[in-house]
Amino acid sequence: MEEEKFRQILDRYIAGEASEEERAWLESAYINLNSKDIPEHSESFLREGTDQVWDVLSSKITGISEQPEFEYNQVPQKKLRSRRTARLLTLISAAALIIISLSGILIYRQNHPASYLTNLPASADLKPGKDKAVLVLANGKKINLDQTMSGHLADQKGVSISKMADGQLVYSVPQQENISAEAEYNTVVTPAGGQYQVNLPDGTRVWLNASSSLTFATSVTTVRTVKLNGEAYFEVSKMANEGRRVPFIVESASQKVEVLGTHFNVNAYDNELLAKTTLLEGSVKINDNTLLKPGQQARVQGQSIKVSAVNAEDYIDWQRGDFMLEHNDFRSIMRKIARWYDVDVVYAEDAPEKLNLGGWISRSKNISSILQVMEKTGKVHFKIEGRRITVSK
Repeated sequence: MEEEKFRQILDRYIAGEASEEERAWLESAYINLNSKDIPEHSESFLREGTDQVWDVLSSKITGISEQPEFEYNQVPQKKLRSRRTARLLTLISAAALIIISLSGILIYRQNHPASYLTNLPASADLKPGKDKAVLVLANGKKINLDQTMSGHLADQKGVSISKMADGQLVYSVPQQENISAEAEYNTVVTPAGGQYQVNLPDGTRVWLNASSSLTFATSVTTVRTVKLNGEAYFEVSKMANEGRRVPFIVESASQKVEVLGTHFNVNAYDNELLAKTTLLEGSVKINDNTLLKPGQQARVQGQSIKVSAVNAEDYIDWQRGDFMLEHNDFRSIMRKIARWYDVDVVYAEDAPEKLNLGGWISRSKNISSILQVMEKTGKVHFKIEGRRITVSK
């Protein structure tokens, strides 16, 4: 079953709005914790769901003795004895089912003792990142975009800079057909725990991930070149000058990506061993000689470029609001977590180098939810102390 549907049934069950069939199915699924009805990627809320089912089933036991008695003066004695017998059998069956149910959940609890994260105080949990960035204008002025009201921000050489109601930073050029040979440059910087969307003067849309920066011209120039440090997803606008297409170039420390009009993701953090360019649509050229097709990824390390087929959607998980755990190195995932939650990660001597993980989890959750998913493997544990995460076996 898909996780979204499973969550909906669980929510209705907790609210007391589930149908008889849904209640029976859900209780059965949680009693048999190996059931295929529970999605693998629902591990993040399996313990929470177990607690809720436990509470509901427990209340049934206390509620049995509170059911109204039959009125003697309203029912003939023969029928009354018959109804009492039927009711007694029903209660015995219900009690037996509840005892079995509670026993099953108790066994789960005994075999899965509470970790440090299970009883983590809400005040110690860390919230996810949000739309947050600083705009550095050509004259050096800095504008904290997350602390600025929407509306007009500045003008630079005829280009209007505005912050939209949904938080996007938009550069508007009155007459885009007039291409300028000179331009001033702006930079958008996202801190750890921040992300931001920028609409460039040529119409290209860019999503910046946490701990990233993008430098770009404030007007449409004969050469569209931006400089990236960190990670960004690009939807490049096609553009022509005198009948010739104007290329769009993304420069980072270890590579140059040249495109004409396409959708792609570039991961070029300083603390990652490789620079990765993943193509979703169109075509791009890496370092002037390596062409990528949709569904391919280029991994650049020094002078080496390796191209492989990938599921491109997995590499824009962050832009869609998720962490993709599958096909990702454990330490790489921890670096992503560190950037998004603005934390320092420290590894104990026994901390694992590798960890087989699967599925995905939303980036909108508090950090404890992410870490508990990995703890379910039984091969890693975490401790949160302020903005420091200690990883151990």
